[in-house]
Amino acid sequence: MLNVIYDATLLTNFFHKDATRSGIFVVAYNILSELQKRNDVRLALYIDPEKSGEAVRVKKKLFPNLEFVFDYSRNKILLAANLWLWEIHSKLFGHLWLRKPFALGIIFTQLLLRLMMRNNYNANLLNNVDAYLSPAFKVPELIRLKTNAQSYILLYDAIPYKLPMFNNIPWKKYLDAVLFEAKQGDFFFFISECAKRDFEEIFPLVNDFSSKVTFLAAANSFRPIRNEDDKFRIQKKYKIPQNKKYIFSLCTVEPRKNLIRAVRCFITFVEKHHIEDLVWVMGGGHWESFVKELKKNNVFSDSKYIIQAGYIDDEDLPILYSNAEWFVYTSQYEGFGLPPLEAMQCGCPVITSNNSSLPEVVGDAGIMIDWDNDEQHIEAYEKYYFSDELKKNNRKKGLERAKSFSWKKTVDEMIKIMKERAS
Repeated sequence: MLNVIYDATLLTNFFHKDATRSGIFVVAYNILSELQKRNDVRLALYIDPEKSGEAVRVKKKLFPNLEFVFDYSRNKILLAANLWLWEIHSKLFGHLWLRKPFALGIIFTQLLLRLMMRNNYNANLLNNVDAYLSPAFKVPELIRLKTNAQSYILLYDAIPYKLPMFNNIPWKKYLDAVLFEAKQGDFFFFISECAKRDFEEIFPLVNDFSSKVTFLAAANSFRPIRNEDDKFRIQKKYKIPQNKKYIFSLCTVEPRKNLIRAVRCFITFVEKHHIEDLVWVMGGGHWESFVKELKKNNVFSDSKYIIQAGYIDDEDLPILYSNAEWFVYTSQYEGFGLPPLEAMQCGCPVITSNNSSLPEVVGDAGIMIDWDNDEQHIEAYEKYYFSDELKKNNRKKGLERAKSFSWKKTVDEMIKIMKERAS
């Protein structure tokens, strides 16, 4: 039996319906879900004391049967008060002035919880741990000092170091902490061969003996769902015109995602061919910033061409993917590229960039183009729009390629490495 402590700090975002529930949150959640299925692993969870208030909700509502490094059975009154304040705050979230007092109460109780939890840990659990697995953050000092566990860290991409223009993104401070506080003997999992190569160039502790590529996967919930009732419900919910087909995108508006160019080229494409039966459905937030950037690029935007879907509920994503004409994800750089894989697993044709890790994910199952080439964007849209046969073939290819990835394979490889290094 392998005793594993898993850093579940990211799981505190579970209750937030915003961008914090995308990307690495999805990865952390699915790895943990797969770990729970194994009968050869004894699992316990670590959540940073800074998130003690949210950790109580995670334990009560998501993982009541798992052990936690910090003991939440003490300070019951304070914990109960924090949970109560969260419940009221979530119900009053739409009322600015009513929710504020409860938000202050949450902040105050969390401050007290952080102070009380730091030394309130399960010493017996720490004494018997074999491995500490972090899906994102640095190894905590508590684990370094109080255990003999081997540490494993999942690394995603080297964007802040490979692309200087993104040197100041918020994620860099977390990545700096991981790299600068890593120790000889730590082991690194990478989500693509591209990511591994990039880190080998910049970080001396990464080599073939201290690292392994473990590809990500799409959840089993991503599958083709193409029936008229579900399609009608989703189009109504996200205000997609019933009489129009749609293409789909799901990403932030940060420059690396290249969304402005992709949408600008789409508008050029529909105007060039006088297309009236197709719209772009944009999943994700920051609509106002997006519109400002369009205007800077002298692109007029209205609901005739673009539908602002905003945050997409998890249960709706497979339906949106499945019924889209195609999915666009022409990013400048990706450590893996999970959304294209989700799309392919739903039988949705994809257009992606031909750079970084994306060829490892998509292979020959989609249209791949230069991220910074307007003509190639427009040509890709034309290929799919005017060829039902190409869309049909790529739906089939995408479904087949998606079978190569699974969270079980990911976690099997992680556990195999941990067992080998523990013996």
